Amino acid sequence: MMSKFTLFFLVFGVSILSVHAKQIKLLAIGNSFSDDAIEYYLSGLAEANGDTIILGNMYIGGCSLEKHYNNSVNNSPDYSYRKIVNGVKTTTPGYTLIDAFGDEEWDYISFQQVSSLSGQYESYFPYLEELISFAEKYSSNPDMEAILHATWAYAQTSTHAGFQNYSNNQGSMYNAIIDASGRAAQKTGIKIIIPAGTAIQNGRTSSLGDTFCRDGYHLELNYGRYTASCAWYEKLFKKTVVGNSYVPCTVTPFQAKIAQLSAHYAVANPDKVTPVEVSEYSWRTIAPYFYPPKEYEYSFHGYRSPLQFYDGTLVKDRTDWRKRREEIRSRWMEMLGEWPPILDQQEFKIIDKEKREDFTQYRVRFYWTPNEQTEGYLLIPDKKGQKPAVISVFYEPETAVGIGGKPYRDFAYQLVKKGFVTLSLGTSETTKNKTYSIYYPNRESAIIQPLSALAYAAANALEALTKVEDVDAERIGIVGHSYGGKWAMFASCLYDKFACAAWVDPGIVLDETKGSGVNYWEPWYLGYYQPPWKQTWSKTGENGRGVYPKLKKEEYDLHELHALMAPRPFLVSGGSSDQVERWIPLNHTVAVNKLLGYTHRVAMTNRPEHSPNAESNKVLYAFFEWFLAPNE
Repeated sequence: MMSKFTLFFLVFGVSILSVHAKQIKLLAIGNSFSDDAIEYYLSGLAEANGDTIILGNMYIGGCSLEKHYNNSVNNSPDYSYRKIVNGVKTTTPGYTLIDAFGDEEWDYISFQQVSSLSGQYESYFPYLEELISFAEKYSSNPDMEAILHATWAYAQTSTHAGFQNYSNNQGSMYNAIIDASGRAAQKTGIKIIIPAGTAIQNGRTSSLGDTFCRDGYHLELNYGRYTASCAWYEKLFKKTVVGNSYVPCTVTPFQAKIAQLSAHYAVANPDKVTPVEVSEYSWRTIAPYFYPPKEYEYSFHGYRSPLQFYDGTLVKDRTDWRKRREEIRSRWMEMLGEWPPILDQQEFKIIDKEKREDFTQYRVRFYWTPNEQTEGYLLIPDKKGQKPAVISVFYEPETAVGIGGKPYRDFAYQLVKKGFVTLSLGTSETTKNKTYSIYYPNRESAIIQPLSALAYAAANALEALTKVEDVDAERIGIVGHSYGGKWAMFASCLYDKFACAAWVDPGIVLDETKGSGVNYWEPWYLGYYQPPWKQTWSKTGENGRGVYPKLKKEEYDLHELHALMAPRPFLVSGGSSDQVERWIPLNHTVAVNKLLGYTHRVAMTNRPEHSPNAESNKVLYAFFEWFLAPNE
């Protein structure tokens, strides 16, 4: 079971640039295993989280601790000194250990045994002790700390001669490495062991299997090396690597997720193997929908770029984006009406409960505005332990829980069957009287555009949901269809505690060609004015009031709100209101994510009909399974 901090950015990477950036200088005294583990991907992982690392690797292929020790005694210039600064690598031949120790004020100097002897405790001595003393003597940093790189066991099919030391058994070799490295660290006073070997062994429990070595002992060039680097990053920087935006282009999101989880589990439990279960089915189901058709791949026309401040200044980097993001949200909240304070201290009041299949259905009541309570359905699966959650919003709460509703809209019911806690909400009373929305403080004198009031209510629902036992507060999504799709879209965009969202054919931008399907001009959406209302359900916004005319006149559109999701993922389950041309506004959020270093965050499916169907819902459920990871 993952901790909450682990998933804080597994799903959406809330910390775009770490406010606690670190700079580390690391020198490895190693061989090809240090080459595999640190030279290719560690710098990128650091940079993606706002950290920096200067790397040095004193490289001799197949070098043992004994040989390193002899080189120190003889001051032998036998090393290839690889140094990586700002991701740029230089190689200098003929280097000595003394040369390297003085080249930088290294924070850490790491040591490792040659792989064939890595599980042989006696082989570490006296060489490791002597090398540490030598490093302390010649290091230009008096506070330098020695660390030990605990490397990986060979592939089970390895033909390496050294595999015979472990009876050609991977498990035996892994256990021997854990034992030898732990005892060696204890004897020498080393406090930091890099659990790269455990990370690789964890990865082997996944569906990738025993594929982490390219030749039986060196790491596979892509996800194999990436897994080891993830372990180094998390251990050295003391920040979770899960959700780190740096994923090499040769590593798929599926492989990256396994690698990051494998490393994270290794740092948390370095002396034992932790199974890694990532649904390959979920990834394969959603993977095709992150890419627009070729004709829309680079189309942005008709929409003002979110990567340009309102005064015309361009957004150049992540720091600029943080300012621009705040500018967008502040401008929209000013136009829509500022929210009252979030009601973050309340809990659901249970009205009644009913056992249904393998979950319990509770009817609950809570305040979704400061002066109005509502009732909804809370569904909790029987499975124990922390769970992700999804809020479903619609005209009324019964449909989503499978009570007498229309087909393929029972999102809450289907998701609870997949292990999610679900909360179903709806505006039953106003739907019945055909005023449809939420009005704060009341319908006669609302001070917030109703669609934003719906978003505020969903934010309060999320806060109450976090108080439910076993709900992981960092893994809460939202879904809705049509009216509910608009509601879910505004809620997730305006309240960034939603980890991800699925918007089912809401009409994701202002569009008067779709008739009542994309009718943001109505007084229960963005066209509020004091009642009595006239000419509702009109086909165009020609007579629209409220904020709607301002949005049209001043060329604001909802793609600016979409950009507030970045880098949190969202799925547009498009139907008649959101056809394939919606990739044009979506490309703007893709561009924001690209600036932040993220891919595969914006997805869209398309179908001719407004109503969802079995195929579109299959992708929708896989989307939540992938990004909220209920089985991790």
